[in-house]
Amino acid sequence: MQFDPLRAFPYPVLRPGSSDYVDSAMQTVAELIESDDQLDITAEADIAVGVDEIRALVEGGKARYAAVISCRDTYFRKAMLSAEPRFSERFSAGSLRGEVLIYPYVVAIEAINGFSCPWINPEFGDGPFAFPSGAVLAVDEPQMIYVDRETFKPISSCFYLAPNENVPSNEWQIDASEDRVRITVSPSLKERIANARNSKENRAILLNSIYFGAVSQCLSILKNNEDIGDQRWARIFRQRLADQHLDLDQHPETWLAQQLMRHPFAIVDRYFFGEVGE
Repeated sequence: MQFDPLRAFPYPVLRPGSSDYVDSAMQTVAELIESDDQLDITAEADIAVGVDEIRALVEGGKARYAAVISCRDTYFRKAMLSAEPRFSERFSAGSLRGEVLIYPYVVAIEAINGFSCPWINPEFGDGPFAFPSGAVLAVDEPQMIYVDRETFKPISSCFYLAPNENVPSNEWQIDASEDRVRITVSPSLKERIANARNSKENRAILLNSIYFGAVSQCLSILKNNEDIGDQRWARIFRQRLADQHLDLDQHPETWLAQQLMRHPFAIVDRYFFGEVGE
């Protein structure tokens, strides 16, 4: 099924641009990650659904999180299903090339009867509602990633941490003169960051602190420094901006960073506040 915000369903569906559910949302973070030997690509999806009753259907075994990977250039199409909101699958690197679309869903895997939820728009009636097997319960906008040797990697791959005894323990510095942007920190902070990456909650904090600041600063460098060279990180940033039809000169760097990083605060919402932002 292609994403169509105007498509009519005989039952409520949680989706962008629709009022089937009131004050609720589904948000997805999707990435394609190349293996170190460049032979495989791992597709990762992290789906956050802001409706407890839909999540309960997945937890009860009646529905699944899903992501459909579609590549027109290679005629590749694959559906991933999972009982967990964060899931991944590995493919041959040759399977994906050029424009790749990732369609996130929550789908019923059996007939569901007697469904009710206080967030369903009253225009649908009082319920309860029934869904046939295979029904789409929630859908998010597709995410497009352009795959080639340089530009398909996640934004975080543009950075690396480097220790320096002269940097204060709770500060960090940016050097964008290399192919990868160097984030210089104290040795003790580098060790703490390495340990923090073992936790999803801690990774959410890192994304919204050091890495968000670094992405914003790199965007500022691109916007204001006409002499920036053809470094790898700059090519990736420019390609990502083009892929998402974002004009560097028309928007603040902090807003652009949120778009390039797929709204990283949504992960904080999920792990710390237990909700999904609008």
